[in-house]
Amino acid sequence: MVVKNTSSYTAGLRLCSATWSHAVTWLLIVSFILPPSLLAQNLPAQQGVPGMMQQPGPAVPGGLFGQGGFNTPGAVGGFGQAIVTNPTALQPIVPNQAPCPIPPPSDLASKGTVPNLNDYWPVEPSSLLPSSIEQRMKQEQEERDRRQEKLQADKEKSSIEYQVQVEREKKGVAQLPFGQGVVPGNQLPANQTPPQAAGTPPVTQPGGQRPLPEKKSFTAEVLRQQDFNVEEAFAEFSVLHGVKSRVRQFGYDFFEAQANTFSPIQDVPVGPDYMVGPQDSLAVHIWNVPDPNFNRSFIVPVERDGMIVIPQVGAIAVGGQPFSQVEQTVKARLSSLLKRFEVHVSMARIRTIKVFVVGEVIRPGAYEISALATASNALYAACGPARSGSLRQVKVMREGKSVAELDLYDFLLRGDRRFDQRLQSGDVVLVPPLGPVVAVSGSIKRPAIYEVKPGVRLTELLTLAGGLTPLSDRQRCHLFRLDPERGRIMIDVDLVGALASQGHEKSRPGVAGGDPLMLDGDYVRIGILPTQITNVVSLVGAVKSPGPYEYRPGMKVKDLLMHDQLTIDAYADRAEIVRTDPVTYQTKVIQFSPRALLEGSDVENHLLQRLDQIVVASQHRPPNLVLVEGELKRPGYFTIEMGERLSSVLRRAGGVTPNAFPAGLVLTRESVRLRQQAELERFVASERQRLTAQAAGGAAGATGLSTTAVLSAGGGLAEQQVLSLRLQQLEAITSRLELGRVVIRMESIERLEGTEDDIILEARDRIMMPTPSQTVSIIGSVKNPSTVVYRPSLGLDDYLRQAGGLTEDANKKEMYVMRANGTTDSAYLAVKDLRSGDTIVVPQKIEARTPQLALWQTVASIIGSVALTAAGIAVVGR
Repeated sequence: MVVKNTSSYTAGLRLCSATWSHAVTWLLIVSFILPPSLLAQNLPAQQGVPGMMQQPGPAVPGGLFGQGGFNTPGAVGGFGQAIVTNPTALQPIVPNQAPCPIPPPSDLASKGTVPNLNDYWPVEPSSLLPSSIEQRMKQEQEERDRRQEKLQADKEKSSIEYQVQVEREKKGVAQLPFGQGVVPGNQLPANQTPPQAAGTPPVTQPGGQRPLPEKKSFTAEVLRQQDFNVEEAFAEFSVLHGVKSRVRQFGYDFFEAQANTFSPIQDVPVGPDYMVGPQDSLAVHIWNVPDPNFNRSFIVPVERDGMIVIPQVGAIAVGGQPFSQVEQTVKARLSSLLKRFEVHVSMARIRTIKVFVVGEVIRPGAYEISALATASNALYAACGPARSGSLRQVKVMREGKSVAELDLYDFLLRGDRRFDQRLQSGDVVLVPPLGPVVAVSGSIKRPAIYEVKPGVRLTELLTLAGGLTPLSDRQRCHLFRLDPERGRIMIDVDLVGALASQGHEKSRPGVAGGDPLMLDGDYVRIGILPTQITNVVSLVGAVKSPGPYEYRPGMKVKDLLMHDQLTIDAYADRAEIVRTDPVTYQTKVIQFSPRALLEGSDVENHLLQRLDQIVVASQHRPPNLVLVEGELKRPGYFTIEMGERLSSVLRRAGGVTPNAFPAGLVLTRESVRLRQQAELERFVASERQRLTAQAAGGAAGATGLSTTAVLSAGGGLAEQQVLSLRLQQLEAITSRLELGRVVIRMESIERLEGTEDDIILEARDRIMMPTPSQTVSIIGSVKNPSTVVYRPSLGLDDYLRQAGGLTEDANKKEMYVMRANGTTDSAYLAVKDLRSGDTIVVPQKIEARTPQLALWQTVASIIGSVALTAAGIAVVGR
């Protein structure tokens, strides 16, 4: 039984083995016979939406489209995967270009020196090829930090502390931390480096491999110091009245204001004329195949031989073809394999090309840039043309021949980039030296130094500079020119004639007419119209429409001053014509009657001239105001009527307050002040002259010499010094006087009414009601001039004793008391008692024993009189 079962099992195994062998054999036969297209339909199905593709991202093998890849066209469903045939197909290949130099601070620029360019390259060449975008961004940040630290270090080197440290090192003095002093004679060993300041990191290469040598800050200004400075050359043109041109060269600031790099935009569609070549990557999308298993998207690079390899399709030659033909080439190849399909080809990555930028540029050399780059992109990569280079004759050289010439003025002035040639690998961008230059300044919209082409005329230059401003003087402009025989000359150009005859050159004696040709080095300065208006007459005063009016020849007064021009308050009996001569500017006044003019009088209708001014007075008078201040209930400004008196205004002000001191009321009047000021000035002038003559005459009579001899003698010189000192004291006292007071005797408002002290007020009067004074002042020839507290029980002698008593030269017979209201009373004739606010004045007694003493007596009496006046006015305010 067992043997039988074993035989059956062995027979079954043999049958199964033979069946599998036949199946494998037939499978191999089918695989050799069937085409690849039927095999591709057995691929795993993928889901997607038919349509256009998204922007390419950093897709990698196996990555999802939702994370930066392509949407796969196909059946409706979820996201699929793009097949990247080469892992480097989407890797960025544009190298990290070193940032362009930044302008240095003004205090670090060293003009007049030729720098060593080897000291200014910011990074080593090996750091220009990053392995990833993250590393590139990190290197750029480290480079910016390093340049900032270097700029700060250069700025510190220009400080006083650094200079002191350098001198200390020269003398062998070691630098210790701040505040710890110095140790002379301690020099560092030869193999020891000086210690770095705290917080200063060592300069290392980006990435942290090895330290870089100490290098100077690479700036555009350092490189441009080697260039011929056109701006300084034009600045040396001395213009009228010492004004110098400070215009700058046009166009170069565009390259100085750039960011780190300027590369063409990579995420824009390429043009149909873009030539596909090696290092490009194409995205090939296939959908709408009957078998959904074949719907795929491929990212394939263009190989060195110009071929792309699509899995299960094969190699297709696309190199050297315009991008518009690539899709047709791929479609033709797929047509031989599939009967029904849709295909779309787009650029997944654009290759880089190597070009050379040479000539007058800031940073000449070889650059790897995008294949979409143009000549302007290459110039930007080289930090732009130097100021000694041309902006209007940039050439693109290809295989030794010039294929394009770029005028950057077309782009800078009109935004035209039609002639901005797209570059190919191996092209050379050549910037030749600067061509002829002409400067234009003044009343022009865009003053600058322009590079011009041969044969340009003045009107073309003005168009290049934006045209004239509305304030430009179109009669003439100044043209400064370097003449080989006469040196620097100035030529007047008629702008009206130049604009009227564009392209032609005609001249008249003294002025260059027509449209003159511009030569290399010319400097054009456009004048500005004068601000003064000459064809104008004015109407001012009591008229309805005052202001300037256009002057017309033959204009008369009635043309301006009509019936409806005068206001109601106009003074119709008299008006004036103020005439100013336009040449000498002398003024003449012509009177006329507006009333007679409007009634038809031809005599009053004067012929006007330009710059005439017709003035019509007004009958309206401004209100007469007085100022009331101090101890009144409602102080402030009050309008007074004609003939209004002091008591009326005090009542309108609400009367006095309980703290008022009516006896000390101060009324100052402007008209009185002006009269007193004039009289005082005349008095001081006459007294100065009399005292000088009296001093000289008295000395001459005493010595028997002439006046001139006395004044020139030694004794006369001493007396002159004393006299000068006395006169200075006189002038100092008079300059401090507050004039204009009108003395008012007042005890109350009720008692003031109807008296002679209730005077009529005038405009600009000032009324001040003080508070009661509690003191008495003693001044003059007393031992201790002072101010003491008023006590009713004390008399004159008591107050004099409080001031220390009289001095030996005191004149008791001339003592006075200045009352608080401004009056003066004799101490022994009229004074019965003293009041608060009084001032006791004790004059000085001087006896004239010699002519010189008589002189000093006169001077002292004058000074004493002025001092009494000053003391009386000073008491008023208390």
